[in-house]
Amino acid sequence: MLSVTHLISGDLWAGAEVATFHLIGALAQRADTRVRAVVLNEGELARKLRAAGIETHLEPESGRSFGDLRTALRTRLADSDLVHAHRYKESILAALCGVPFVATQHGRPEPFRGMAGLRMASYLGLDIVLKRLLARRVVAVSGEVEDWLRPRVGRSKTVRVGNGIADPTGEGGVVPFAERPRRVGVLARLTPVKGVELAIDTISRCPGVDLEIVGDGPERAALAARVSALPREVAARIEFAGFDPAPLARVANWRALLVTSHHEGNPISVLEALALGTPVLSGPLEGVADILDGRGGHGLPNRDPSTWAPALQALVGDADGARASSEARERFLGAFTARAPAERIRSVYADALGGIFTGSSPQAQQQPAPGR
Repeated sequence: MLSVTHLISGDLWAGAEVATFHLIGALAQRADTRVRAVVLNEGELARKLRAAGIETHLEPESGRSFGDLRTALRTRLADSDLVHAHRYKESILAALCGVPFVATQHGRPEPFRGMAGLRMASYLGLDIVLKRLLARRVVAVSGEVEDWLRPRVGRSKTVRVGNGIADPTGEGGVVPFAERPRRVGVLARLTPVKGVELAIDTISRCPGVDLEIVGDGPERAALAARVSALPREVAARIEFAGFDPAPLARVANWRALLVTSHHEGNPISVLEALALGTPVLSGPLEGVADILDGRGGHGLPNRDPSTWAPALQALVGDADGARASSEARERFLGAFTARAPAERIRSVYADALGGIFTGSSPQAQQQPAPGR
């Protein structure tokens, strides 16, 4: 029995947290693995893990010095065979706690400017050094992230394992494409790297198509001002829905998910869209192209609204959209359910520990409730 602890901040409920939730849930079903989570902040991730029956501990970072937090974690993690760290801060803490660890790189670092940029550069530099020297393995979630990691942490330590999720459709199945309103959506944090202005500019060229923007962040005011500057008829078709911790009912009724980011790793929102039979329209993102593999949507060669608008108009049409919807669901079932990535990660754990915990055939222990 391998005892592994996932260490994650938990202050957000975004792609990395969603991916980790599904991975922990799939690992918890194995008879050869004891899995638990240590979160540094009380939030949506901690609540969902507890609701799913996962052993979850809170070691709050707020109000503590880094040294005090490290001391508390050394005690908390001492009985783990392996720690699986997520994001840079958790990797630094894991490296300083004296327990063997692996880390997941969920995406390339986002750019920061000014003093925040200098501070982040120092943190990320330390993170890379510690991963290179001390991590047993570093997991890349996509080919793009793998290419970025290899020269930084070493080819021998880098292993690629894509994300997977529990099937979110439940007993209701996929909403028939013809029954969906002519509405498309963005599901993202409203930060510069997500490029949501491209969705707004595209919709302004697509009469009769509504846009729902689900998420919040520092760019919301600027994006709202961009919408306000549009003609009234266009602005009326764009809605800011804000942050929604359970947005899949919305996604299930969209005719397309728009992925407008400047770069992505292996976005969970795309996997969720495929599972729900919602076609995906993306820019030139290697991680998304790997997921789609030519089915369930389109990857476009640029970020030009004049290219996106006709592609989107075709995709929301009944014939093309219905075909893409069917392909999306088939693609998900064939490649992205949660069990396969968990099996691969369990092998990474065994390899990282020198083959000691080779595992056995998985048997159900706990059944987490699927959710975002």
